[in-house]
Amino acid sequence: MTEHTRPAGRQKTASPLSRILRPVRGSLAIGIALQVLAAAISVVPYLSILGLTRAMAGRTLDSHAAWRWVFIYLIAVGVQAGLSGVALLVTHFADVRLQALVRLHLADHLGRLPLGWFDATGSGRVRKVVNDDVESLHQLVAHSVVEITAAIVTPVAGLALCFALDWRLGIAAVLPLILYMVTYQLLARGDMRQIMDRIAQGLARVSQAIVDYVGGVAVLKVFGRAREGSRRFRRTSDEFIEEFGGLVGPQMRAQSIALLWLAAPVVALVALAAGVWAVSQGWTDAGRVLVVGVVALSLPSTLYTVAAGNQSRSEAEEAAGRVIGLLDEPVLPQPADPQLPADASVEFRDVHFSYPPAPGAEGPGHRVINGVSLRVPSGGSLALVGPSGAGKSTLALLAARFRDVDEGAISIGGVDVRRIDESVLRSRVGVVLQTVQLPALSVAENISLGRPDATREQIEQAARAARIHDRISRLPRGYDSVIGDDALLSGGEAQRVAIARVLLQETPVLILDEATSAADPETEWEIQQALTRLVEGRTLVMIAHRLNTVRHVDVIAVVDDGRIVESGSHEELLARGGRYAQMWQTQMEVAA
Repeated sequence: MTEHTRPAGRQKTASPLSRILRPVRGSLAIGIALQVLAAAISVVPYLSILGLTRAMAGRTLDSHAAWRWVFIYLIAVGVQAGLSGVALLVTHFADVRLQALVRLHLADHLGRLPLGWFDATGSGRVRKVVNDDVESLHQLVAHSVVEITAAIVTPVAGLALCFALDWRLGIAAVLPLILYMVTYQLLARGDMRQIMDRIAQGLARVSQAIVDYVGGVAVLKVFGRAREGSRRFRRTSDEFIEEFGGLVGPQMRAQSIALLWLAAPVVALVALAAGVWAVSQGWTDAGRVLVVGVVALSLPSTLYTVAAGNQSRSEAEEAAGRVIGLLDEPVLPQPADPQLPADASVEFRDVHFSYPPAPGAEGPGHRVINGVSLRVPSGGSLALVGPSGAGKSTLALLAARFRDVDEGAISIGGVDVRRIDESVLRSRVGVVLQTVQLPALSVAENISLGRPDATREQIEQAARAARIHDRISRLPRGYDSVIGDDALLSGGEAQRVAIARVLLQETPVLILDEATSAADPETEWEIQQALTRLVEGRTLVMIAHRLNTVRHVDVIAVVDDGRIVESGSHEELLARGGRYAQMWQTQMEVAA
């Protein structure tokens, strides 16, 4: 299914749903063909009924002919059911294969996306696409394709038979459907697409009101204004209910009135009345009237099946759009001639970077890094400090190639990170993020993700260095406890597990993006002391808000508005009395 992961040319112009269904088009075509054949055979039972009535119409029963028509009827019904069953079997196998293919290619594509994409997107969208949206294709592929075919072709074949028997009876059979559609069009008001859009907008307002209320209820309760939030939510809900009734009410009334034409007594009455009249005129016989009446009674179910199938198709189209949107996300380019870094030095050379614009937005993206140049020698340490939103984390994570720079270059060991194989880069650069995610594995497996061959002694040594060994030992099964199951860790504890993981990996370069932000000051100091001992011989790039944790690094760079406004050692920056000295003085006054 490489057309999903590498769409190009003609495939790009195809609709998302057709691109998704391309691997199983053959199976779906077979299922449709089998169902069309079953629909064609569906006229045989009607002919059997006609033959049976004629065999029983004389004064003496032609038992031989009657039984022959009974057997033909049973055989035709059995063959029709068998073909329909095989068609559904084929589409169900196609559905299983399609879901497996889509999920495999989603997993493969996700593995080749830039790490920064996950940081910006979040796990919610990924989980929805991989689980919910792929599952939404099931009803369309496994059921609706065959069921819609049956709902359309079978009645068409029946109507063709009715017109072949007597065109006047054929008109009588289809007349209730025509009256239904005319009545609905006359009574219904408004464009259904616009109505559904307004309903979606109303639901979005209600959802936002819920989020606002839940997010602010604690503050409102503190000030004794909890009812204010609930009143706003009730007002939004009442407005939506009123609008919903105004939009949907006329459509529902029109539907209710129009559906009277499809009621079984009305359909039967129209068909039989026309049949009686046709028989009285000598145009037809009772057997044909009976067959036409049976066909006419089966027609209303067509609308319900087609409506349900269209709903499944709409849901599948929306889901396919999200799946294809994810599969079309540009992957991280890999070098054709990868090179190996000579050492663990890190260098930023006139780096510029902008985040891409939001979907649908016009103009360039938001520029966050503006011409940064820095160098950290192999085994040296660099701290990036500055106000929130200054670009510190973006700059540090560019060194781990979470994203690629717009201009300039970042090199590890003298080699541009874009020319280092991704697996080599991950083995050379370890990252601990501010927001830690631990997979649902045992604690030991989480720590050893970067070194699967690590011994339990090495795992425990890394945990001790990260000051988390004692907490792990108190878990129900110690290091064998599973995250989220019997290992429920706080934010600071999860960060220390992540630090232990990177320490065990022994990467020559460490990037710590406020890795101790969730720890209390005492624990943070312990971790910093451990890091000071363990980063000997490694290159360290760290981001921190608490300046007392970066006093001993080689170089401190103050970042503001994506630029380096000053840099130097702790003592040098204090002596200059610039931005860093102001930040230091402010934090010391707060601490006092």
